[in-house]
Amino acid sequence: MSIRSRFVFVWCFLVCGSTRLFAVESSDGLPEVVSYHQHVRPVFQAKCQGCHQPAKRKGDYVMTDVAALIAGGESGAAIVPGQTAASYLLELVVTQQGEERPEMPPKDAPLTDYEVSLVNRWIEQGATDDTPENVLDQYSRENPPEYTVPPLITSIDFSPDGQHIAVSGFHEVLIHKADGSGLEQRLIGLSERIETVAFSPDGSQLLVAGGS
Repeated sequence: MSIRSRFVFVWCFLVCGSTRLFAVESSDGLPEVVSYHQHVRPVFQAKCQGCHQPAKRKGDYVMTDVAALIAGGESGAAIVPGQTAASYLLELVVTQQGEERPEMPPKDAPLTDYEVSLVNRWIEQGATDDTPENVLDQYSRENPPEYTVPPLITSIDFSPDGQHIAVSGFHEVLIHKADGSGLEQRLIGLSERIETVAFSPDGSQLLVAGGS
């Protein structure tokens, strides 16, 4: 049985700290010009990307890339730039008539009115991708991180059966065989900095917490 089939890996990407945005605000308290990278991305990162990312495509929908975010998933286009009424994504994150809460996210806290307003204005203004070029590097199993120097190890944990060691890396967790015979798996995710890795008591899950 492979390491992938033995473990269910739960990735928690945490956004810590605060960002000061010196943007001109309109009378409703929203930025005059809503930035995807500064304003909208943190909302999706906190509320949506745990289930909609390259490693976990619920509904075949990826929300970590603006092109994929607009294109949508199984239900078709999620965003029509400049047309909020035609953008299906907005229907999912607001409470519809007869419902007690929004459809998405299904379990976590819904987007606040302010967060919905940010997304709404961003779409209204054309859903522009202003992500800086230096943060566009995407890592995956096909494009893993390459190390020129050993990574800073912030966390390490042994599996309960003593067969594997989980070691934090850059954008990934490396699963080594505990006997030192080699690397078994590279679990590549979105977070650049991995803060904690921990096996569950029965070894069936590996919790990974990271973020900036």
